Amino acid sequence: MDYTDRYLPDPNPLQKLAKSIPGFAGYLEREQRRGADKLLREFLADEIDQGVERLERIATAWSRAGHIDLLDDLEEVTGRLSRAADNLRFADYGYSGFFDLVKIDEEDLHRFYEYDLSLRSFIADIRDDIEELADASDVAEMEDRLVSLDEDIDELADMIEEREAVATDLVP
Repeated sequence: MDYTDRYLPDPNPLQKLAKSIPGFAGYLEREQRRGADKLLREFLADEIDQGVERLERIATAWSRAGHIDLLDDLEEVTGRLSRAADNLRFADYGYSGFFDLVKIDEEDLHRFYEYDLSLRSFIADIRDDIEELADASDVAEMEDRLVSLDEDIDELADMIEEREAVATDLVP
């Protein structure tokens, strides 16, 4: 999941010339890392958005089936998941100082992307939880699955906040 190569895959002649200017190459590398980070955050947020869309379809199905009592809880969970996506997508470059001031070696960058990979895996687990919620056959099962999903969304929100700490921890 290293998006760095995708951000500036093939430097054009102007970029090659600019890299020969002292200090400018470092600037380009920082911008490339920032761009890769932004692409990755956007990708992960889009994956969360797919879960939000699925929850909205579940709400419609529950409404049609007459499970009105659960809709408020489902709406709250959906909103929290949507906020998690926004927090990831529009994350303040709180760790941009890390990307700007410190040259990240490959091992540290790999560690950071490994964390993002674990985040992606957890997002996939939440989407599985959402499908289990959709497949719930009675009200008691719906309530149990909703509570479980709610707890997982709490953990996801914590993981998104921890992402900044992971970046900060990499600073020597």
